Amino acid sequence: MQMLPRSNYKLTELAAEMVRCAQPLLPADGRLFLGLQQELDGSLRMIWWRGDDFRVIAEIDASPEGFCPEDSDEGALQDAACACLTYLAGRWPSPPRRLGVITDGIGVAFSPQRPAIAEPNWLLDHAGGAATLTAILPLDGEGPCALLCTPPETASLH
Repeated sequence: MQMLPRSNYKLTELAAEMVRCAQPLLPADGRLFLGLQQELDGSLRMIWWRGDDFRVIAEIDASPEGFCPEDSDEGALQDAACACLTYLAGRWPSPPRRLGVITDGIGVAFSPQRPAIAEPNWLLDHAGGAATLTAILPLDGEGPCALLCTPPETASLH
């Protein structure tokens, strides 16, 4: 995983707010992480994965009109994620149709090469090194995203 080549204060601020809003929706044991993907129509998909086997635990998909109330944990996260993803999409020369980030409740990362996190094999490709993550805020290298943070070991022939 690499960090952004240049820091962006506004993006960092939006990502930090998204992390703050995600924390109540992630268990304290640190076994789950969360993916948030925005579509061009503004709808948002929230996906909870287990860190040990990348199994989907839960999913919420809603258009902005169907977001939870702002005073709920889910609603606060939906609003914060949309603000962060909209700003991040604006940094692209041509915004992708689907753009997502992952958070472990500590950091936020995205994939410039594969911006749609809900694609089949997205997690496995990143864990296996076929694609790399870029961190806006560093993920916990020992948390549920550890396999995504660490470059795969290269095999050595003896």
